[in-house]
Amino acid sequence: MAHVENSNKKSCDICQRMNSVELATSRCIDCCDDLCEKCANCHHANRLSMEHRVLSLDDAETADCCSNMTFFCEKHADRKLEVYCFDHEQACCLMCATTEHRKCEKVENLEECAKQASDSNEVKKLRELLENLKGECTDDTANITKSKEKFHVQVNDVRSHIRSIKQSMVEFLNEKEAEFIEQLERVERDKNTQFVDKIGMLSDFQENLDNDIAKLKNPNDKNKMSLFLAMKEIQKNYKSLKENLGAVQSSYKSVDIKLEDDAILTKVLQEPKPFGELVVEETDTNSKTDYLNSTLVLESVLVKSGCRLTDVEAIRDDHVLAICDNHNLLDLFHINECHVASSKLSGKPWAMTKTGELSVAVTIRSPRSSIEFVDLAMDKSPFLTTTKILNLSFKPNGIACDNGTLIVSSTDGLLRHIDDNGTILHTVTVKKGYVYGLCLYSRRIIYSHHIENGKVYVLHDDKLGTQEFTFEHEHLSYPLGVSCDPDGNIYIVGCSTNNVLQMNMNGEFVRQILSKDKDKAIDNPMAVRVAVMGSRPRLLLTCQNEVRLYNFESCGSKSQTEEK
Repeated sequence: MAHVENSNKKSCDICQRMNSVELATSRCIDCCDDLCEKCANCHHANRLSMEHRVLSLDDAETADCCSNMTFFCEKHADRKLEVYCFDHEQACCLMCATTEHRKCEKVENLEECAKQASDSNEVKKLRELLENLKGECTDDTANITKSKEKFHVQVNDVRSHIRSIKQSMVEFLNEKEAEFIEQLERVERDKNTQFVDKIGMLSDFQENLDNDIAKLKNPNDKNKMSLFLAMKEIQKNYKSLKENLGAVQSSYKSVDIKLEDDAILTKVLQEPKPFGELVVEETDTNSKTDYLNSTLVLESVLVKSGCRLTDVEAIRDDHVLAICDNHNLLDLFHINECHVASSKLSGKPWAMTKTGELSVAVTIRSPRSSIEFVDLAMDKSPFLTTTKILNLSFKPNGIACDNGTLIVSSTDGLLRHIDDNGTILHTVTVKKGYVYGLCLYSRRIIYSHHIENGKVYVLHDDKLGTQEFTFEHEHLSYPLGVSCDPDGNIYIVGCSTNNVLQMNMNGEFVRQILSKDKDKAIDNPMAVRVAVMGSRPRLLLTCQNEVRLYNFESCGSKSQTEEK
């Protein structure tokens, strides 16, 4: 029979072996053969294959995304793959095993390996590794996009400054302005092109990870041998995938732009560059603070008399917001000039979260349960303005913001995800009682609870609130504030133990980073926040009526404030 060319159809594998050509209509998942209708019927009737899973080609492709795997030896095309050499990470036939792999230490039966792998958690673990890597892509894309937006704002600021100078200049400066604006826009175009290129690289990389993750979904519906070989191929490539992502990550830098200008206008006419020098600064984002080994150095203390400060938040590079629940106040401080402004809130506050660069949401526990939204105006005379009050049917405690969605804790054992209109999007059930501190890092929800002398819980930010781990410590009692640094390390305030504990992102205790034993001022601490202000990471801590600002500084020896 003549061979029929059809690029969109598959031929029956059994017919091909008999020197015939028939179009396949189905596929045996267990044999990995494409079958025509006649061969499929025989396959069902054969005693040895009657229990095999025969699906339509479309269903088989959906059920087994690893179906393109070959089960025959590369060197001996007529021999099936029968063993797997773990030393060479390669499947082969028995002939290859006895010749090329006879000295290898671990050569095992392929079917047994496939069965053991499918019955274990290897598929799930490998899929989780890939999903975590995909999460890094998502986070990096968001960071680059944010850097691009920040850079665009800075470009607009420089452009505005240039134009304000222009108003006091003569016609000569108008000519120079056109040259300068052209240079600025050229720099912006070049940098925007770089941002788009990097995002495109991450998008391509993420698409490749999606393909690998898809191969590992629904393992019970797949041919075990196909799944095993796909797993081994993905595991073998995982390290290079990780290295490739690392190379992409290390290739981009955060960008800042500023204008270095001469303020003396009388000299402008004599200057070849009257608008100053355009400087684009790039900061290596991989030059990170070693938070787990840095020394905490006290920078300043901000004091508001008569207040008990229950939460704190960093605003821009040099301002701090703090909540006073004694007087129902939201206070604004400058890190050098101390108290700047206050705003009277509608009731007794507890916690807050940033909802924008210059806006926060504050939980109000009494006399009426609500969330109060406050905007900051950072002009010559900074002031705070309440823009909206959202009444609630439950008493709120902690609060965190996730891309416009608010996560709010309460005493009834629920974490509620709500929008800024108060609509409950979904809830996560936790232990009833006081959930005090609450923060969000990547896809994790971290909260502190008073139960059993105080614990910290870490959940996956999903609709089920899948618990990842629980942290407790003999030197932690009545935990209130919780916070994360940019690396995901967690900081917990012990109000009764008068200390701050640090643990890494895996939930392992690292050190007692602040304590009253070392510093008498650490008295009844309540709130902690780790934030990058400008280019400097800081730890903010409230103790009674104080906000204490600490810098993370690298050192070769242990800090005097830390205690293992």
